[in-house]
Amino acid sequence: MSLSTKPIHRAWWKESSVYQIWPRSYKDSNDDGIGDIPGIISQLDYIHKLGVDIVWLCPSYKSPQVDMGYDIADYYSIADEYGTVADVEALIRGCHQRGMKLLMDLVVNHTSDQHEWFKKSRSSKDNEYRNWYIWKPAKYDEAGNRQPPNNWVSHFQGSAWQYDELTDEYYLHLFATEQPDLNWEHPPVRKAVHDIIRFWLEKGCDGYRMDVINFISKDQRYPDGPIQDPHSPWQSGDKYYANGPRLHEYLQDIGEILKEHDAFSVGEMPFVTDEQEVLRAVQAGRNELNMIFSFEHVNVDHGKYGKFDPGSWELTDLKSFFERWQPFMYENDGWNALYWENHDQPRSIDRYTEASEEHEGVAAKMLAVALALQSGTPFIYQGQELGMRNVPKSWGIEKYQDIDCLNHWKLLLKEKPSDTAAQKIALQEYQKKSRDNARTPVQWSDAPNAGFTAPTIKPWMSVNDNYPRINAAVEIDDSNSVYTFWASVLRLRKEYKDVFVYGSWTVVDAPSQDIFAFTRQFDDQKVLVLCNWTERSLTWDPRDNGITATKDMLLNNYEAPAEALKRFSGHTFNLRPFEASVLLLAYIFTMEESPLPAHLDPTTYPRSQHDATQNIHLTLTYSPLDPTTYLAETSSAAAGANTLFLGTTRDTFEGRSVSQLSYTTYPPLALKTLQTIAEAAVHKHRLKGVSIAHRLGVVPIKEASIAIAVSAGHRAAAWRAGEEILEACKERAEIWKREEFVDGGMEWRANADRDAEGNAVNKATS
Repeated sequence: MSLSTKPIHRAWWKESSVYQIWPRSYKDSNDDGIGDIPGIISQLDYIHKLGVDIVWLCPSYKSPQVDMGYDIADYYSIADEYGTVADVEALIRGCHQRGMKLLMDLVVNHTSDQHEWFKKSRSSKDNEYRNWYIWKPAKYDEAGNRQPPNNWVSHFQGSAWQYDELTDEYYLHLFATEQPDLNWEHPPVRKAVHDIIRFWLEKGCDGYRMDVINFISKDQRYPDGPIQDPHSPWQSGDKYYANGPRLHEYLQDIGEILKEHDAFSVGEMPFVTDEQEVLRAVQAGRNELNMIFSFEHVNVDHGKYGKFDPGSWELTDLKSFFERWQPFMYENDGWNALYWENHDQPRSIDRYTEASEEHEGVAAKMLAVALALQSGTPFIYQGQELGMRNVPKSWGIEKYQDIDCLNHWKLLLKEKPSDTAAQKIALQEYQKKSRDNARTPVQWSDAPNAGFTAPTIKPWMSVNDNYPRINAAVEIDDSNSVYTFWASVLRLRKEYKDVFVYGSWTVVDAPSQDIFAFTRQFDDQKVLVLCNWTERSLTWDPRDNGITATKDMLLNNYEAPAEALKRFSGHTFNLRPFEASVLLLAYIFTMEESPLPAHLDPTTYPRSQHDATQNIHLTLTYSPLDPTTYLAETSSAAAGANTLFLGTTRDTFEGRSVSQLSYTTYPPLALKTLQTIAEAAVHKHRLKGVSIAHRLGVVPIKEASIAIAVSAGHRAAAWRAGEEILEACKERAEIWKREEFVDGGMEWRANADRDAEGNAVNKATS
C-alpha cells in the first residue's frame, strides 16, 4: 500500500453535493395540483438544512409536457404552471443567500415540435430553419412501400423517424415523436445554444446538467444499426449517434463559455462504457465537462431486450462497476458523478435492496453511506433523503403517466393482445423500473395528499400510499431518521474532505455477495466503509481483508458511533441487517510497502512546530530524545519551576516479556492535536513554556518514548500541567504503538489503553 504522489486538483464542485428537484412533483404553492418554483423557494431552508451545496432544477421551461418538460418550446420562458422568469431569479437569489448554487437543465439534443424553430423548419424545404433539424427522404422497399431512412429505434418505442406529409420527408426523433432532434452540424444551431447558455448564466445560474449531451454529434451517413433484437424491425443506432465525430469539438465550445463564469457542468452520456472516451469528456484540462452520469450501474437490472425486459443482477455486478470507474477516474484526473436515483430511475431501496418495511430505514441509510463516501460528487434526488419508495404493486396501468411506460404498454397490446402472462410481467416491470416511481409527489407530511398540495385538490399524479409513515414532517427533527442521517453523511464528507473528496479508493472483499466494503485514503489517513447489503445478520473478519487495527468509529446507521464501536472490538465484526459503518483505521506500516511512505521515512524527520507567541515546542523524531533541549526550550526568567517527564519503555506487559516497542503516527493530525493540548494547558495553568517530544519507530527497552517539559510560575502548576498534558496525549494524540514480545508475538495498541497506574482502560479499541 504505497502512498500516491499524484497531484490533487481541488475544485468547489468536487467538494459539493447536489440536490435534484423535479419541479412538477416537489411542492405546489398555488393549489393547482402541480409543483412549482414558488413551492421550491418555500422549502429552501429544508434543503439547506440537509447540507447540500447545489440545487439542480430540472426543466421548467415552456413546454407542452409530452415528456414532462424535456420537450422545450421556448428556452427563454418558464412554463405557466411552474411560474415565471422572475420566480427563477428569486430562486437563484434564495439559493445564493443560503450559500447554495443553482444548476439548470440544458436540453439541446432536441426541442419540442411546438418550438418556433421546428414550426418554421417543417413549413417548407427551402426556409432558413430547414437545416436546424435532421430531415431525410424516405426509402422504399422492393414492393414500393415507403420506409424510414434507417432502422433506428426510438428510446420511447417504435421508429426514430417520423414522416411529415407537408414536405414528404422524415425527421429524426431519438425520443418522442414530439421531440425532433436538432442538427448540430448547422452553425446557427450551435450559436443559438450558446446564446441560451449565456442568458441563464448572466441571470446567476451556476452551471448546467446537460441532457443526453453525447447524442448531439451524429454519424452523417446515418447507417442502419446492427441487429440486436431479431423480433423487432427497429434496432439501436447508438453506435452512430452516441459520441459522434464532432462531440468533443462541440463540448469544448460550450466549455469556453462555462469557464468564463466558473460554472459547473455534468453531462448525461448514455451508451458510454469506454474509459478513454469518458476521459476525453471529463479529464482535467480538456475544458469540456466536469463529470458525466454513467449508466452501467442503473442498467444492472435490465434484461436482454431493454429496461422492461426482466433481468437479474448480483452485488458483484454492482461492485465491478465501482471497481472499474473509481480508481480509473482518480488516477487519470477524471471525476465521477455519484447517484442511485434521479427523475428517470426507480427508488434505490427497491432497486438495490430487498428491504422489508422493518428495515427500510437502515437500508436507505446504508445506501447513503455506500454512495456519498465514494470518490466523486454525490447527487441526491428529491425524496431520497426521506427514504421514499417505489409505487405500490397494486397500481394498475391507469395510474401510470410515464410516456416510455405507456408507449411500451400500447405496443405490447398491439403485438400480444391476448397474452395476459406477458401483460402481467410488463406491469411487474413497470412497478420496478418505471420513471413514475421517482415522480410521485414529495411526501411532506401525513396530511391528505402528503402535504404536497391542498387536501381538496387532486394532485397531477397519485401520492404513494405510504406517506403517513414516510414524510418530511416526521423525519426532519427525528435524530434517527433517514433525513437526519443523510445530513450526517454529508457533514462527515466535509469534515474529512481530504479523505472522502480527494483520497484514493480501494475495494475490500471484492468476491462477497453480501458485503460492499471499500477504503478511502489520503496520505496515511485511511477510512474503511463497510456495508452489509442483506437483510441478514453477518459476521465479518477484518483480518481476512487486510484490516488489522481500527482507531475510531466515525458513523453508523444504527446508533451513535461510540456505542457502535463497542461491537467492533476484537477480530469479528457482527453486522446487523443493512448495517453500514465508517471506521477510521490505525495506519500500520510494514516493510513490504514500497516506496517508503514519506511520513515514515526517518530522513524526513524531525518534524517540529514552534509557536513563539505561547512558547510551545512540538517535536516528532526517530532519534533518541534529548531532555536537555526540551528543558532549554521552556526555560523562562518568569518561571519559578521547570519540570520534565520522561516516559520509558518497559520489558514486560501483562506477564509477557517485551523486546521493544515501535510507534507510528500521522504527523499533520498529531501535531495539530498536540498543539491543541499544549494551548489548553498554557491557558489553564498560565504556563511560561511547553515542549512535547515523541519518539517514533523502534524504541528499545529503557529508552524514552515521550518527553514533556513545562515551565510555570509555581511548582504546583508545573506538576499538574505536565500530568494533564501526558494524559491528554495518551488519550487523543494520533500516535499508535506496537508491543513486540520476546515470544515473537506483537500487538498494536492505542496509547490510551492504560491509565496513570497502568490499569487497563475499559474502552472499545481493536
